[in-house]
Parts: sequence; structure tokens; C-alpha cells
Amino acid sequence: MGASLDAFTEGLEVALRDPLSLEDRDDLDTFIPAIPAQSFYRLATQLHDEGRVDLLFTNAKPEQLTTVLDLGAWTGDRLDVLRTREWIAAIVDTYETANFPRGALTALIDAMDPEAWTFAILPGTTIFELDPEDDEARDKVRRAVEHLFTYDTPDGFFVVAVPDDPVGRAAIRILDALYHDDLSRGRDMVVSVKAGLHSAIEEDLLRWRNGRLADLGFVPWEEAMKLLRPLTPAQALRRGEQARPGLAPGIDLDPSPIPSEAGLLRRVLEHMRPAVAGIHTREFVLLVNEVISVQRLPPGDAASAERALNQTRGTLDLGLELLATARPDDQELLDFLAARTEAIGLRDVFRVGYGALDKLRSAALALHRSGQVSLGDIGSLLDRPWGPTLRALAQRLPELPLEETSAKSRPLASLRDVAKATRRIAQATLLSGLTFAPEGLGLDPQWVHRIDNPDRLTLGDLLRAALVHRRLPGAGEAFAPLRADDLEWASQNLLTESRELIPEIRAELEAQARALGADEANTAAVLGVILPRLGVELAGLERDEEGIPDLTRVGGLVTLQQVGVWLQTGLTQAH
Repeated sequence: MGASLDAFTEGLEVALRDPLSLEDRDDLDTFIPAIPAQSFYRLATQLHDEGRVDLLFTNAKPEQLTTVLDLGAWTGDRLDVLRTREWIAAIVDTYETANFPRGALTALIDAMDPEAWTFAILPGTTIFELDPEDDEARDKVRRAVEHLFTYDTPDGFFVVAVPDDPVGRAAIRILDALYHDDLSRGRDMVVSVKAGLHSAIEEDLLRWRNGRLADLGFVPWEEAMKLLRPLTPAQALRRGEQARPGLAPGIDLDPSPIPSEAGLLRRVLEHMRPAVAGIHTREFVLLVNEVISVQRLPPGDAASAERALNQTRGTLDLGLELLATARPDDQELLDFLAARTEAIGLRDVFRVGYGALDKLRSAALALHRSGQVSLGDIGSLLDRPWGPTLRALAQRLPELPLEETSAKSRPLASLRDVAKATRRIAQATLLSGLTFAPEGLGLDPQWVHRIDNPDRLTLGDLLRAALVHRRLPGAGEAFAPLRADDLEWASQNLLTESRELIPEIRAELEAQARALGADEANTAAVLGVILPRLGVELAGLERDEEGIPDLTRVGGLVTLQQVGVWLQTGLTQAH
């Protein structure tokens, strides 16, 4: 039994990597029906792109084909007519090409959701009921809809009109196949379409779909949010002393759903007895689907599934690392974690990991709500890497930006990641303090709104401009945008002979950072971004034909060029 299961798992992994490899199998009649629901849908989407869904649909069970509609035909809570019609047309084509006996398609519809087939035909379809002997009435109907594509049903009782395009013709294709499979069933379908109410059918289908998705772990959002109730390691370990209900049997599994990277989760499961590891593997599948529900991601989207899988794995790795902090000195790490995981289950391990994430998210949102680091978007006033970090940490499941790009992020999967995120929040707080706090440069926050394009402004721009301004001869405490002669003076007096910033500027900021309570490491990180850029900007000033610094080409400092609207409307009143 174990050998056959291993062979099936290996075969499914091969098929998921190369779906066309199914052509080489001679056991599709037994292999295809055994494929779990979500893996079946993944194969269906891949083979659909190749035009070979027949390799899958010919031997598929009705519930597998229903899953394809559940995951592939819905957009949120609305059933997409085009996708529904496209998938059902593919099923019809497969049944006709494979020469199924008459009645097989009707039996399939009865085993699926018959209303889904009605829904696939209904939108855009007009049905005229006629006396089969009344040719004059039939001709009159055809003249009335001559701009549409018409279909005379084989029983002679109806004329069906649809838009004359591939989408409309697909509806006729489905209906014609039903008539050829079973004349009475075809007639019943036309009657259902004629009497059907689009919204009522969709509402019924949504209710049944939600029930099936819940069986796969895609529970309603309100229920899924219970997963995000933090647990401390101590709370989780106390819960492990109580009896825990087991998982319901019969949950389908994808092959090797847990990523193979050498994280704690993988190592702990490999350390368990196979039967116990199998239970937790099923639990992992359900957790991934709950994480999809928590974030309201589309359940059938491959990219969403991969994202949720990595988030789940990362949070579980983090939870296991936090639990390991309670390990007795005389107990081996994997023995301790395997025993504790078996006692509390992966769900509680996830909640332990989320406890750390929840604190990071709360800190990121608190900084955002302070009103000094964001305009429209979270952290929009922060320079890199702090702005992208704040946005990633404020997500429902906090993440860290990838180092090479600010557009993508990755899950936090270790205490090292948590420490890194904590430092980034502290550094962003320090940058805000250096800019606006009295212990720092004490700038008026209104300057953010005086810039012509505030969405392009960062605190670093304000900070560097203020560092220059306060050293100008005769400058007061109040900040003002830099002029061309200010920049000329700064380039001559704030750079050393080696064209680096004079050390007094760093010393001043370090003193202000200490006054704000920042440690040396975070201070060095912030100044390591802000000051080198100021040195480069002053050393690389571009000049116009008269040799004067060109304010139109100064992008990283607040200059008169960037406050044109404020100069016209607010300067007099402000002074």
C-alpha cells in the first residue's frame, strides 16, 4: 500500500511539472480519479492552455470537474459567465471526442451542479417557444432576430437566439450536445434557461460552492480570521496539555505540499512517525487554504496559492523557533518540537508565529498613524528601505521586502527576520524624529504639503535640505527651501577636499539621535543612507550655461523649484 502511494505521489509530481506527460501513461482511468481536488485544477488550467484538457477530463470524476468550476469560474462572489461557458464547453468537447455513450453527459450534469450548466447558457440567450407545425411563426421569429445566431432545437419546439460571436456560439454548442445526448434532457435545459433568473441561480450556486470550499479549507473570511489570534509560546504549551480533536478523515492532499527547503517545519515533520506526520501534512493543507481566505485571495489562482503556501510555511517556522525558546536544556531540539507539535497541532504553532507578526504589524500601523511618515500610501514619505518595509509589515500577514526590489516581499520565517523588521521600524521612527522632533531638526510638518509634488517627497529630502539650510550664513532656525546660491555655498563649504561631507554634520545628527533614544546601530543605518546621498548631491551639482547650480536638476533636496505653488499662494501669509 505504501509503495503504491509513493508511486502515485511521484507520478502526480511529474504530471504537475509536465502535464503533457499524461500522454505517456496507460493507467489514466485509475490515476486521474485519484488526483486531489486542487492538484486536479492546477493540471486543468495547464492543459487548457495546451488545448489538451481531454487528457484529464475523459477520466475525471464529477466532483473533480465541479472543483474546476469552483476554483476557475468565479471572481469573488460572482460567477463569471465567460469562464463558466469556457470550462463547460471544454467538458462537452471532451465527451464528444471520447465517444462516450449517449446519456453519459446527462449523468454527468446530474452528478455536478445542474444549475451551473443552466447558468452557462442563460446570459445573452433568448428563447422562443413555437408550435412545431407553425412554419410562418418560425420564419417571423427568424426575421426578428436576423442579426443574431439562431438554433432550431431538434425537438422543433424552440428557436434559440444568441449573439453571433464565439461566446454566443459556445452556448449553442453546449445546448446542441445536450440534445444529442438526451432529447428530453435538452428540452428540460431549454425550459430551465427560459424560466431561469440569473441572480437566483447564482445565489444558489454560491451557497453550494462555499460549502465545498469550506471542505477544502477555504472557510468564510470571518471564520478564517480566527487563525490570526496570537498565542504566546507559554499559552500554546499549556493548551498542549489538553485533549485535541483530530482532523476529519478523507481530506485530499496535494503531493509534498510543504516546501522542501530545510526549514524547521520540514525537519520536525521528518522527525515524526509517518502516520503522525501525515496528519500534520493534511493540517498544513487546510492552513494554507485558510491563509488564502484570510487575505481574500482568489482560491483558484496559482500565484495566490504559492504565496499563501510560503506565508504558512514561514509563519510555522517562526512559531516553531519561538516554541524552541521553552525547550529544556537536556532535551534534543527536534524531539522537543516534534512532541510539542503533535500535542498542540500546526494551527496553534501558526498562532504562536503570528503573535510575533501581529506585534510588528501593530508597530508599523502605529507609526503610519502618527501622521509623520505617510501621505496617501503607508510609509510613502520614508526613504528606502523603510518605506517598502513599512508597507510590507502593515499587510494582514506581515512580510519583508526582497533586498533587490521594493515591489516584492517575502514572509518572515525566523527570529532573525523579526529582529530585522524591528530594527527597520526603529530606524523609520528615528528618521521621523530627526526630521520633526524638537530633539532633532524640528521641521514644521506643513512643509510636506507645501511641495508641488508631495507624493515624490521623502523625509530624507527634507532632512538633507534642512542640514544645508541651518549652516547657511545668517540662516535662522526656521527652514526655507534652498536657492541656487545656497547650493553653491554648500558645495564650497560643506565638503572636504576629498569631496566628502564635513564630519561635523554626522556628529550633529549622532548627538540628536542619542537625544531621541536611538542606539548606535540604528543611528548608523539611518545616517548611512541619508549622509552619503547628501555628499553625492552637493559634489555632483549640475550647472546651467552661466555656471549657476540648475535647480531643475536637483532632485533630492527641497529647493525653490519645488515650491512654486506655495510661493504664489502662501509665502506672504506665512511670513
